[in-house]
Amino acid sequence: MVSVMRLNKKTLDGNIETLLLAVLSEGPSYGYQIVRELGERTGGVLKLGEGTVYPVLHRMQERGLIAARWSKGPSGRPRKYYRVTRRGGTALKQNAQQWAGLVEVMQSVLGDAAAG
Repeated sequence: MVSVMRLNKKTLDGNIETLLLAVLSEGPSYGYQIVRELGERTGGVLKLGEGTVYPVLHRMQERGLIAARWSKGPSGRPRKYYRVTRRGGTALKQNAQQWAGLVEVMQSVLGDAAAG
């Protein structure tokens, strides 16, 4: 786990879609729940606001990576639930492979510098 630190916005920008697809690949969810899930999974390192997540979700929906539907939540209030489409599943696999390759490259170049 990454130590508690603030991740650079530029570092995060290119990876938000992959993070959202990973969470949604486990089942449909709505914006606030996605934000909470990312925060919990990262031990609080990722503190994304809904104002950051919703525009990305809308762009992903426009590109066919996710689909959305309105449904009543447990409180009876309507919520927009997002789910991964087939295209989104393919994108998640490709992005995960790209990320794994980048991690290898970064570790081979940075070596011990990345540890401390």
